[in-house]
Amino acid sequence: MNEDRLSATLDQTVQFHRAVAAHIGSLVPVEGERFAVSFQAGLLSIEHSMGALMLITSGLHASGFALLRPQYESLVRGIWLLYAASENRVARLSVPLTEENARRANDGRMLADMLKELDTSDAPTSLLEQVKNYRDVAWKALNSYTHGGLHPLARTVSGYPPQLTIDVLKNSNGLTCIAAQLASVLSGDPENMQPVRQLHIDFADCIPIV
Repeated sequence: MNEDRLSATLDQTVQFHRAVAAHIGSLVPVEGERFAVSFQAGLLSIEHSMGALMLITSGLHASGFALLRPQYESLVRGIWLLYAASENRVARLSVPLTEENARRANDGRMLADMLKELDTSDAPTSLLEQVKNYRDVAWKALNSYTHGGLHPLARTVSGYPPQLTIDVLKNSNGLTCIAAQLASVLSGDPENMQPVRQLHIDFADCIPIV
C-alpha cells in the first residue's frame, strides 16, 4: 500500500513541478537589484527541489534528501534579500562572479542571522512562521543528510521506508510553493498569486497542509 502511495506521490510531484515551471516561466521581477537577486534565489531553491526529485526517482535517496537543506537555505535567502537585507548586502550578491566579488560575498549572513533579521522586518508573519516551523521540524535531519551523518549511514543499511520518502517529497514541494509565491510577489502583479493558490488545490495530496 505504501509503495503504491509513494508511486502516486512521485507522479503527482512530477506534474506539480511542471505546473510550477509553467507559472514561473511567465514571471519577470520588477526592476531593481533587490528584486532581481531575490527572484534568482527563489529560482535556485526550486532548482534544488527539482534535482531532489530526479535523484529520488533514480533511487539515490540520500543525495536527493541532502538537497533539501540548500533548497531551504536558498529560499530563506531570497526572502531575506527582499525584506531584510541591507543595500550593501544586496549589492554584494548582485555583482558579476569574480574571485574578489566571491570573497566579499562569502563574508555574508548565515541562516540564523537571516532568520533573526527577518524577525524585525516587515515580512509577512505567516510566511516567517512557515519557514521557521520547517526548520524546527526538519533541520537536524537535513544536516545529517548533508554532512553524511547517522541518518544516511543508517538508511544505507535499513533502506528508505516509503512513508519517509513521501514526507520528504511533500516537504520539498511545500518549500517550492513558498518559492513560487515569492517569485509571484516579486513580479509586482497580485494576479500572479492565483496560480500559486491553485497549486494548493490541484496538488493537495503532495503538498503539506499549512
